[in-house]
Amino acid sequence: MAKPDPDPVSPRVTRLARGLKLGANSLLVTLFGDVVAPRPQAVWLGSLIRLAAPFGINDRLVRTATFRLTADDWLAATRIGRRSYYGLSEAGLQRVLHAGKRIYAGEAPEWDGRWTLVLARSDVRATIRQRLKRELLWEGFGAIAPGVLAHPNADLASLREIVQATHAQEYVAVMEARSLEAFSPRPLQVLMQQTFKLGDVAAAWQALLRRFSPLLDEAAQLAPADAFFLRTLLVHEYRRVLLRDPNLPEVLLPADWPGRTARGLCSAMYLALLDASEDYLRRNVEAAHGPLLNAGHVLRKRFRAGSHAAAARDHAAP
Repeated sequence: MAKPDPDPVSPRVTRLARGLKLGANSLLVTLFGDVVAPRPQAVWLGSLIRLAAPFGINDRLVRTATFRLTADDWLAATRIGRRSYYGLSEAGLQRVLHAGKRIYAGEAPEWDGRWTLVLARSDVRATIRQRLKRELLWEGFGAIAPGVLAHPNADLASLREIVQATHAQEYVAVMEARSLEAFSPRPLQVLMQQTFKLGDVAAAWQALLRRFSPLLDEAAQLAPADAFFLRTLLVHEYRRVLLRDPNLPEVLLPADWPGRTARGLCSAMYLALLDASEDYLRRNVEAAHGPLLNAGHVLRKRFRAGSHAAAARDHAAP
């Protein structure tokens, strides 16, 4: 059992989690993706228990979640003496790196009008089809018809890794498509609304802005424990919404799309919380074969869209 935290999170900051459903599996994926992925280390189970405690997740739930994530090939366990340490498995690292390209990226690149289509054969085994679809949905593809998934800004290297990892090489065709100028763009815009449920995604972005924007101006002055809690909760909720958002090109989005402001808020707040939250992690996390490594040079490269920071301050919801 981990020792009690000598520097607890303040009630004012923990109230930010009110009304959220924080599952142990999902929170651990956030922690491994945000904290562990930049460092080639495995983390002591006791440290994971300590990090999860402020979010209302007890040691039993952490132990169960690490067991499940290991069984699902997210984590790899290492035993040193009587202690268990957990790091990302090869498949888990691939997943969080793919997701990280979207979570910590800047603005979507300028669109050339092309779509990447993935077409699955009808006789593909159900296990391969389900895993392929799940991985592609995490990557931001939309299912526009049975066996057909599409993306306007697909990362082809990530797509190739997904196809290989799911053993789907013999079952899928990857093609490019583009709209013809002779036809109205309106049906495509409606199809995007339906495929990606953009109304629901917009509402989720607006809820995120309402929850976090009141603390933006004071984020850099928070105590280490509060900074860690807020950083983790911010990334957790941002990841949850972003992985439902296809990051469509500007031309396919409404003019008042709240995802732009939400990205700016997260960029500014994450950087403001970084130093204090890293200090908290260094003092509270034990890794295999030594202390937690300094990954500041990697972490500071995240959310490079600096132009969003001012936009977040000017337009964030009250």
